[in-house]
Parts: sequence; C-alpha cells; structure tokens
Amino acid sequence: MNPISIDGMHEIPTRTGKVVIPDALAADVAQFHYAPARRAGDVVHLSGIVACQRGTGAMDEAGFEDELRSVFRQIERLLLACDARLDDVVELQMFHVFGSAKLRLDKAGQLAAMARVRDEFFAAPYPAAVELAVAELNPDGGLVEIKATAFAPLGR
Repeated sequence: MNPISIDGMHEIPTRTGKVVIPDALAADVAQFHYAPARRAGDVVHLSGIVACQRGTGAMDEAGFEDELRSVFRQIERLLLACDARLDDVVELQMFHVFGSAKLRLDKAGQLAAMARVRDEFFAAPYPAAVELAVAELNPDGGLVEIKATAFAPLGR
C-alpha cells in the first residue's frame, strides 16, 4: 500500500483503515515504532500526546494551560486526518505527573487547569475519562499525556 502525504500528515492505508503520522513525528515514530493515529473501521485510536515543560524552571498555570491547548489542537488535527472530529471522542485517558518540579501547580491545581482547558474543546455530553498518576513520562519534562479514542462511522 502506498503512503500519501497531505497537509503535513503522512497517511498509510491499512487493511482496516489507515495510519496517520504527522511529519513532525516521523523520526519519533521511526525510533519508537508506534502509530500516532490509527483508524480501524469506525474507531480511531490516538496514541498519547505529551504536554511538556522543555525549558528550565517551573511552568506557571497560564503556560500549562497553553501547552494543554496545544495538545488538544494536535488531537483535533489527528482526528480530522482520520475523518473524525472532537465530538466523536468517546474516551480520554490522561496520565499526570503530579508534584513535578517542572510545574508550579499542586495536584488540585493541575486537575483544575486540565478541566478548564478540556471544557474549551469538549461540550456535554462529555467523553468518558480517566486521569491517572504516573511517576514520569517520555520525553523528559512531560507533565501530562493525553490519549483519545473516537467512534466515527465511515461514510456518514
């Protein structure tokens, strides 16, 4: 099957649908062997996207919220490349590093910021969600990783 490149996204047709790889993640995918987005029939699975503080020092609340917005915009772009939309998302999984020296928010503040930003992208009825604490994320400076699953019937 021949890959197709459209709008900064590399699409690889599969037997059940397609895999989408943003050009910016091509090296990461080659190194770690995963699909950033994979459509299988009517279901779209997105690998986790990490909100990071790559610089030195601790990120403030506004910076964290901007980083979360960037992650949700990436999720939206991947969904669109897989012929799906944000309102097709049925589940979000969020993996938090609480108490990181890279973020000036405690657990409650981090969860509150996540809820505020998530509400900018998702309206009621909301997707199912799980928020878990993890020790660390890849890459270094990772604060939260968000993955999504969408149900988006083909040919609607």
